[in-house]
Amino acid sequence: MAHNAGVLPHHFQKFIGLVQPEQIHIAFGDTSQDIVIMWATKKDSKFSVEFAGNPDNMQKIEADRAVLEKSSARAAKYLHRVYLAKLKPGEKYFYRLVAETGAASNMYGFKVPYNTPGKVHIFMILADMGLLSNSLKFLTYEAANGMYEALFHVGDIAYNLHRDEGSFGDQFLKHMEKSTAKVPYMTVPGDHERFLDYYHYRYRFSMPKSRWPMPVDQLWYSLDVGPVHFITLNTEVFYSVTDQQDKQMDWLHDDLQKANAKRSEHPWIIVLGHRPMYCSPTDFSDEADCVSDTTCAIRSKLEDLFYEEGVDLYISGHQHNYERSWPLYRGKAFQQGYKNPKAPVHIVNGAMGYQYIAETIVKAKSWSAFSSSDPRKELYGKLEVLNSSHLMWDVYDASNNEDIDSILLVQQRHGPFGKAGDDAYEQLVKLQQLHPAPFHWQPPAETSDSQPLFHAFYGLPSATRKLYLVSLCCTLLSLVICLLCIPRCRRKLCRNSKR
Repeated sequence: MAHNAGVLPHHFQKFIGLVQPEQIHIAFGDTSQDIVIMWATKKDSKFSVEFAGNPDNMQKIEADRAVLEKSSARAAKYLHRVYLAKLKPGEKYFYRLVAETGAASNMYGFKVPYNTPGKVHIFMILADMGLLSNSLKFLTYEAANGMYEALFHVGDIAYNLHRDEGSFGDQFLKHMEKSTAKVPYMTVPGDHERFLDYYHYRYRFSMPKSRWPMPVDQLWYSLDVGPVHFITLNTEVFYSVTDQQDKQMDWLHDDLQKANAKRSEHPWIIVLGHRPMYCSPTDFSDEADCVSDTTCAIRSKLEDLFYEEGVDLYISGHQHNYERSWPLYRGKAFQQGYKNPKAPVHIVNGAMGYQYIAETIVKAKSWSAFSSSDPRKELYGKLEVLNSSHLMWDVYDASNNEDIDSILLVQQRHGPFGKAGDDAYEQLVKLQQLHPAPFHWQPPAETSDSQPLFHAFYGLPSATRKLYLVSLCCTLLSLVICLLCIPRCRRKLCRNSKR
């Protein structure tokens, strides 16, 4: 329980030796108005957190503790956690860590997201990032620039948290601290977190709607931020820990039904999971589960449910490249555009993992709208939710912020897409919600009658849009020059005619 600590002294003892807190990171609690603060020390010590909207009038909460006992001989194994509840939306808070000796950390700050309509919400989303990622330093500075409300890391964290008796996990989280001490760091487990039943993952992080350390059969959660209902899944249950499949699927069915009952409050449903449902074959392997047209384990469990419950976006990693689909269901591209899509859009972005394995796409599937597998470009995504009907998805090269891909997704009729089945496309055609496809499951691009030029423009690749804009600017400049020259030419003609 928090209590008012009054005005604190301006000077504190410095931390000495092994009680120095490290790996400081924050995350959302059960709601986006709750914040969890976590850190680690190499020596056991009692800690508290002092926090407030005004740094001159702080409150104090004692920290919970846990010990990282397995595969942790070289790790800072004493883990500390504080839960701050019912913070004010839109407010900035300050906090510092205080040991029982009286030593205190520097002051850190974070901002609680707004929960009122009319606010833009921006999130960074990436996957497959570790200590070898060349852009790790650049990315931490980008994430800390004050733009983002959260950073979602969709599996394969640090490569690996437990490696070298935990030292890799420690080093990675120290690197991330520049951003994660200020921006909620929301994690999703991947195949590289499976070691010892996700032991390091369950202890090092604390995610919404779960006790801490997190139970192995509860590594999934949902969270509302502004107009978005986020759902994160442990996709490994579909491959290596199948005994947890039923529990996660029961939870997911229930969560999606509740989300649709509140669709007017949180119209966007975005699901994050490490393994993709769809991917194109690569030079590394064309036998990946997501390449198959018939035997994808995750697709067989989730695709019909996502279609019937109206999931807008599924974002994954695992494949070390980038790929974006058209609105897609059962291997069929329902549209070649993103205005009022009639099926979920799938995005794979594991391109931060190029230094571990570079997977070059050799032949894009027919449903693939755009892909990039240049191993020189480690990519992260920026999800910008503009309002209840419009969101922007941009992908950048983490080393120089070069814009690699960008789309505007418009959904003015959120909700279930229809009844699942192989005839789903034909059913939409009968309802006149889609045009008949002249070729086998390859519908034509929407015409200007059904898709305004503005939306069609943002469906183009970034390089093409830049070329169009340069051409347009040159044309406009030529027109301006002509207009400026007309009066001078007229005067000259008049003078010549008088002669």
